[in-house]
This record gives sequence, C-alpha cells and structure tokens, in this order.
Amino acid sequence: MRKSVKFITIAILCIGITSTFTSCKKEGCIDVNADNYDEKAKKDDGSCTYPLIILIPTINISANNTSGDLSGAGGTASKTVSFTNNNTTIGWDMAIDATSGSFQLVVKDADGTTVIDNTLTAGSGAQDADGTSSSGTSGTWTTTISLTSFNGTGDYSLQ
Repeated sequence: MRKSVKFITIAILCIGITSTFTSCKKEGCIDVNADNYDEKAKKDDGSCTYPLIILIPTINISANNTSGDLSGAGGTASKTVSFTNNNTTIGWDMAIDATSGSFQLVVKDADGTTVIDNTLTAGSGAQDADGTSSSGTSGTWTTTISLTSFNGTGDYSLQ
C-alpha cells in the first residue's frame, strides 16, 4: 500500500508540474512578419500589429520621354528622364485627378537651368496647368516628376 501512495503522490506532482509549465507559456505575438514579434513568446495572444502598406506611385513615361501618366495610392516617388529639345522653349501641360498629395513637374534645359517648375496639389487651386517654358539652351533637357503622398491619377505632356 505504501508503494501505491508514493506512486500516486509522484503522479500528482508530475501532473501539477507539467500543467504549471504548459499554462505558463509566455504569450505575445508569434508572427515573425509582425511589427511587434516577440521571439520569447510561445503562445499567440492576438496582439500582432503589421506595418501600414503605402503603395509607391507609378510614373509611366512615353518612349520619347516627353509625356507620361501617373497613378498612386498615397505614396511618394520621383523619376527623372532626359529628352532632346532643339528649340529654346517648350510648351507644357499637366493635370491631376487626385484626393490627396501633389504632383511637381520640373524641366531643366541643356545648361541645367530650371525652365519649368510647377506643382499641382489635390484639393487646392487648379487641378491642371499649362504654358510655355522660360527660354533656355537647346540640347538635352531633363524632366523630373515628383509625387508626394499622391493618391489619384494624373498626366503631363511637353510639346
């Protein structure tokens, strides 16, 4: 009888120790892709948080680098291309249909002098603009398109 009491006592202790260790697993975020991943956590407590995904806008430029289409979902992007302008000025137009953000068009002549610098901002002022550049040096010109927190669509053209 004494052996069975010892056996029962040992069994109860083992069950108690096992349940103590399994119920004391550290809870936390166990998803390695989460911002708050906890490598010490052994049990998921549902607290995982994930990074906000902001899509980078798309800037599609034509083959001759003198026009393009824009689209974005809240991100920021910039692109610079060059083109040949045999004249000293160039006509331009730009437009946006956006709920937020801005679209900046900067054109520099062959000497690097800025001949166009115009920005359209969603919800503020005109949503399109056009004109003729300042006079510059003919040759290889550059266009820089900058989208900031841009959510919408747009386009530009240099003639």
